[in-house]
Amino acid sequence: MWRFFIFLSVMCISSTLPVLFASDVCALSNVNDVKEIGFDEKLASAIDLDTEFRGENGEMVSMSSFFGQEKPVLLSLAYFTCPRLCLLATDGVLEVINQMGAFRPGKDYTVVTVSFDPEESPDVIGEKAARYRGALAGGAEEAEDWHFLTATAENILRLTDSVGFRFKKDGEEFAHPSGIVILTPEGVISRYLYGVQHDPSNFKLSLIEASEGEIGSSELLNKVLMFCYQFDPVGKRYALAALNVVKAGGMVTLAVLVTFLYLMWRRERKTH
Repeated sequence: MWRFFIFLSVMCISSTLPVLFASDVCALSNVNDVKEIGFDEKLASAIDLDTEFRGENGEMVSMSSFFGQEKPVLLSLAYFTCPRLCLLATDGVLEVINQMGAFRPGKDYTVVTVSFDPEESPDVIGEKAARYRGALAGGAEEAEDWHFLTATAENILRLTDSVGFRFKKDGEEFAHPSGIVILTPEGVISRYLYGVQHDPSNFKLSLIEASEGEIGSSELLNKVLMFCYQFDPVGKRYALAALNVVKAGGMVTLAVLVTFLYLMWRRERKTH
C-alpha cells in the first residue's frame, strides 16, 4: 500500500510541474506588479517597420527587411538568457513549426525572435540562434528565415509598445507574458496566440488568415478553410463556423441537384 501512495505522490508532483513552469506570465517577486505584465491586443494596427535591430553578428537590420515579401511573419518576444519561461516559449515555437508539415519557414512565412534585453551580446544571440535553427525539421534552407535579434532599449520599447507586449525588469531577470504575434506581409497585426505551446491547427489557420490564403500549395483549400473556421475571441482559438458550413453544404447540395436535373433533362431529350 505504501508503494501505491509514493507512486501517487510522484505522479501528482510531476503533473503539477509543467503548470508551474509553463504559466503564460513569468512569476513576479512582487505580486502587486502583475497588472503591469501582459498583452494589450492591437489587432489591425501596423508596427513601426523603420525600427533597427542587431543580429548575432552585430549587423544592423531594419524590421522592414522581413516584410513586403508576400509572406506572413511570426514574431516572438523572449530574452535569450531567460532560465524559465522564454526557454519553454521558444521551444514551443520550434515544436509547432516542426509539426506544420507542408507549411514551412522561408517558403510560406518568416520567423523573427526579438530579445527585449538590450544588454544581450552577439555571442548569446548566436548561441541561441544556432540551437534553434539546427533543430528545424527542414534543415539549413529553413534556418535562414528564423532571425534572432535585439536592439537598444528605445527600439525594443518601440516594438513592444506597438504589439502591446508589457514586461518589467524584476531584479536580474524580466517578468513578461508568453505568446506569439502573427503579422501580415505588410506588418499589420493579424492574430495573437498565447501560451508556451501552440495547437498546429490554430497556428496554420492564423498564418492562412494573415496571408489572406495566399500561402501554401493550395490557395483554394485555404480559402475554404477560412470560410469554414473563424477565430473565437473568447476561447482564443479557431472554431468551426457552423452557419458557414451549413451555407456551404446548401450550395453544394443545390449544385448537385441542378446538375442531376440537367442531366435528366438531356437524357429525356435524347430519348425523344
